[in-house]
Amino acid sequence: MAKASFDAKSPPPAAPLQPAALAFGRRPLRSFALGIALPAFLLYVLSAALVIGAMTLMARDVDRQEDSRGISAMHSALAGFLNGLSDSVSDEGTWSEAHLNVVVKPDPAWMDNTWGTTARLGQTYDLVMVTDQDGGIIFGENNAGAIVGNVVQRFASAKAMLASLDKGIAATGDATVLTAFAADQDGPAGVAAISIHTTASAQMSVPREARRILWIERHVTPAILQEISSRYQMPLATLALDPPEDSSAISIHNITGGPVGTLSWVPDRPGEAAFNRALLPASVLLVVIGGLLVLGLGMLRRSMLKRIVRLASHESGMRGREHDNARASKLVDEASAGRPRRADTSDDDVALLLGGSAAGDFEIAYQPIFDIRAERMVGVEALLRWRRPDRSLVAQEVLSPLELSALMEKVGTLAIRRASDEVVPLLGLQLVVKVSPSQLQSDVFAEKVTATLNATGLPPHRLHLTVATDQLPSAPVLRPHLARLRGAGVQVALADFAFSPDALDYLDPGLVDGIRLGVAVTGGIGARSGARAYASTIIDAARQGGIDVTATDIDDKTAVGPLVRLGCSEFQGSVFAGPVSLATITELALAPAQERKAG
Repeated sequence: MAKASFDAKSPPPAAPLQPAALAFGRRPLRSFALGIALPAFLLYVLSAALVIGAMTLMARDVDRQEDSRGISAMHSALAGFLNGLSDSVSDEGTWSEAHLNVVVKPDPAWMDNTWGTTARLGQTYDLVMVTDQDGGIIFGENNAGAIVGNVVQRFASAKAMLASLDKGIAATGDATVLTAFAADQDGPAGVAAISIHTTASAQMSVPREARRILWIERHVTPAILQEISSRYQMPLATLALDPPEDSSAISIHNITGGPVGTLSWVPDRPGEAAFNRALLPASVLLVVIGGLLVLGLGMLRRSMLKRIVRLASHESGMRGREHDNARASKLVDEASAGRPRRADTSDDDVALLLGGSAAGDFEIAYQPIFDIRAERMVGVEALLRWRRPDRSLVAQEVLSPLELSALMEKVGTLAIRRASDEVVPLLGLQLVVKVSPSQLQSDVFAEKVTATLNATGLPPHRLHLTVATDQLPSAPVLRPHLARLRGAGVQVALADFAFSPDALDYLDPGLVDGIRLGVAVTGGIGARSGARAYASTIIDAARQGGIDVTATDIDDKTAVGPLVRLGCSEFQGSVFAGPVSLATITELALAPAQERKAG
C-alpha cells in the first residue's frame, strides 16, 4: 500500500494564538450556555414571574376593593332598612287620631283596623304592638294572629330598648324614635319604637304612667335581601349560621351588642375574572417571546460557532501558510510518484492551489448516491472544483490521492461547513465528504467537525467522512481518532477499498461504518467471474463486521446486476448520474414527494 512520504503530523512549531482566536474561550459552547443562554433564560423566567405576579396582585387588590365595597354597601343597606322603619313608626306614632284612640280613649277595634291590617298584609311591617312603659302588651298583631304578654318575651333586647327609649324621651321629648335589630322566634328583624303622642303643642308631652309605646317589626326575609341586592347592585346575601370561607359576611347585633344573625354572600371577583381573561393572551405573548428568545439564542449560538470555525480556520491558515508554501513543490513531486493523475490537470495547477490561498476558493458539485432496491436517492458526495486563472475548472476527481489529500488538509473543515450548509435542508440525505488521513489523525479534528455541524445544523449521522484506503496508516493509529468521530455520531467510510493486510484490520466490527468499492473492485465484474469472486469476498467480509457497502465509480450498467446479487444496494457513478449542481440535487430530492402528491 502506497503511503505519503511527508509527515503530515509534524508541522512547524505553532505561533501563539492571537486574542481574536480566543475570543470565545477554550470552551465556547459552555461559555455561551453559562454566560448568555442561562442568564437570558433566568431573565425570561423572572420577567414572566413578575408579569404573572403583578397580574395576580392587581387581581387580588381589585377583589379586595370589591369585597370592601360590598361590605360597606351591606352596612348602608341595613342602616337604610332601619331608617325606613324609623320613618314608618314616626308617621304612625305622631298621628293625632292614634293618640286619641290609644292614649286618650283606647279603642282596640280602631287599632286592629288601622295597624293590625297593615301587619297582617306585611306591606310596611309584619308585626305591630302597643305596650305600656314596662313592656306589657296592650295590643299586638301579626299574620299569625294576636300577640299577648310582655314585649320582653318576644325578644330579649326589648328591655334594654325600653330603657334607652325612656332616657331619650327624658332628654328630647316624646318625639324620640328608637330603632335596632333584634331576634325573635322567626329570626332577625328590624324593630322601631316610639311613644305615641300628638304634634299639637298642648298635647305633645305624655306623662310616663300614661305612655303607650308603638312597636313595629319587620323581619329580614329573602325578599328584603333580594331588594337590597337590586338596589345596591351587589350579590344576593343569605342568613347563614356558618358562612363559607370564600364568602363575605357581616354580623347583625342588637342594642346590647349581642348577635342576632349573620348575613353572608359570595362577592363578585372582578379582579379574578380580569386575571383569567388576561392570562391566555399574556401566556401566548410570553410563549411567543420565549420562542423568539430561543430562536435568537439559537441564531446567536450558530453565529458564534461559525465565527469560531472561521477564526480557527484563519488561525490555522496563518500558522501554516509559510510551512505550506515551503512544502508545495515537494508535495507535487511526491504526488507524481503516486497514482497518475488524469490528463486535464498539471503540476502547475496543484502547485498553485497548494502554494497560495486559492485552495479555499472552491465550488462544490454533488454526485447522487442511489439505493437501487428502494429506488430513491439516499445521499450525495460533495466534489470540490477549483478554477484556474483562465476560469476553467480543476476537479478533485482528476487529482491523485496524495494531491487530493494535501488539498483537503489545506482546505480543512471549510469544505464540510459549506457542503453542510447547502445540504442540511434536504432532509434525510447523507452527505459524503473526502478527508485526508492527516486530518483524521489531528487531535482537534473531531472537535472542529462537531463545532461545524452545530453551526450548520446538520445532524451528525448524516455526515459520512471517507478516506482513501491506500493512504491509511495501521488501524491502531487511527482507532482512537475514529472512535471520537463515531462517538459524536459522524459516519466514517473507507473509499476505493481493496484487500491489503492493513485494510483488513479496518473491517473489525466497530471501527468504521462503511466501505466504498472503486473501479479496482467493480471494474469488469459484469464479464469476469474472478472479479465477481473478489467483490463477493470483500462484501462478505464487510457484512460480517456489520459494515455498509457502497459501489462507486460505476460507469458500466452491466456491473449493477452482479453487485445487487452480491448484496450491494447503494450505487454511485456516471451510469446513474454525474456530478450536478445543488439545484438539480434539490429537484431530485423533491421529485418523489411531488410525484406522490400529484398521484
